[in-house]
Amino acid sequence: MNCVDYLQKYQDIPYKIFYNSIKNNKLFHAYLLSGEVGSPLVEVAKFLATTIIEGNPEPFVIKDELLKKRIENNKFGDFVFLDAKEGTVKIDDIRNLETKFARTSEEKYGKKVYMINGVENLSIECINALLKFLEEPLANTYAFLLTENEFAILPTIKSRVQIIHFQSIDQEVLINHAIEIGVERSLAEILSFFYNSSDSILEKSKDESTTKIINIAIETLKNINLKRQLFDVLFNSVLKTCNNKITIRWYFDYLIVFFKEALKLKNRQDTILKSYVNIFKDLASFPNLEGAILKLMHSRNEVNYNLNSNLLIIHTFRDIFGDTKWNTI
Repeated sequence: MNCVDYLQKYQDIPYKIFYNSIKNNKLFHAYLLSGEVGSPLVEVAKFLATTIIEGNPEPFVIKDELLKKRIENNKFGDFVFLDAKEGTVKIDDIRNLETKFARTSEEKYGKKVYMINGVENLSIECINALLKFLEEPLANTYAFLLTENEFAILPTIKSRVQIIHFQSIDQEVLINHAIEIGVERSLAEILSFFYNSSDSILEKSKDESTTKIINIAIETLKNINLKRQLFDVLFNSVLKTCNNKITIRWYFDYLIVFFKEALKLKNRQDTILKSYVNIFKDLASFPNLEGAILKLMHSRNEVNYNLNSNLLIIHTFRDIFGDTKWNTI
C-alpha cells in the first residue's frame, strides 16, 4: 500500500507528528500505534521504520528500495519484527532482542528498530522484560508497539511510550474508494469489516485463499435453512478447505459478520452488506440469531485450544440448530 497517501488522506495527526519528528530529528525512542481492527498498523510502522533507518533528510522519501523490501520481508539485520497477534512471543524473544540490539549494528545505517504487533497479547513475563528494555533505551534504537485494543495495554507500558492514535475510515467511504481502484463491490463490502485501508482491501481481494474462504462462507449461508445441503457443504467444502487454525478462524469471522448484520436488519437498522439481500432473506427467518452469534464467537475463540478442528465446526452447527434437528439430517 502507499503509506504516504494513506497518512495524508486519512491520518492527518500521525502524518504531521512523524513528518515533523523525522524532519527535525526529534524522534521518541518508543511509539505505541493504536488503531481499530483492520487498521494497516504493520504496513505503516514498517514504512516509518524504513524512513527512520535510511535517515533521508526529506521525510517519507525512501531512496533505497532494497532496504524497503528487506524490512517489509523482515530480512534486515537491524530490524526485528515480533508478532504476538498471529503467533506466540516468548520471554526469550524479548531477551534476545535486548542482547541483539546491544551489539554493534549489523547494517551500514547504524539505526535499529524493533516492532511488536499485538502487544496487548504479551504474557506478563514478556511485558516485564519489555518494560526493562523501554526504561533503558539504547542509542539509535526505536520501538513500534502496535495494538488494536489500547484498553488492554498496561499503564506501565503506556507511560514509557508516545501514543499515536489512528482514526477509522468510514466503511462507506472505504468501500467506495476500494471500488474505484478495482475491487468488486461484494468483496469490498465484506473486506471492509476487516481492513481499514482500501489498498489492503484491494490486495486481499486478489488473494485466492481469502476469496475462497469467503465463497465457502457464503455457500454455507445460502444453505443455512436447507439441512441436507448444509451438511454436504460442510463436508465437501468447508472441512476440506478450512483445514488449519488460520483458515478456520477466518471462516468463523465471515459467518459472524453476516449473522451480526442480519441481526441489525432484524432490528430495522441498515447493513453495509447491500450485495447480499438474498442471503439475509434466509437469515431473517433464523430462530435465534443472538444465540448463533454467541456460539460462532465462542467456537472462533476455541480454535486455538481444540485439537480436532473438524469436530469443532460440526459441533458448532449442531449446537446452533440443536441436537434434535441436526440429527434428523
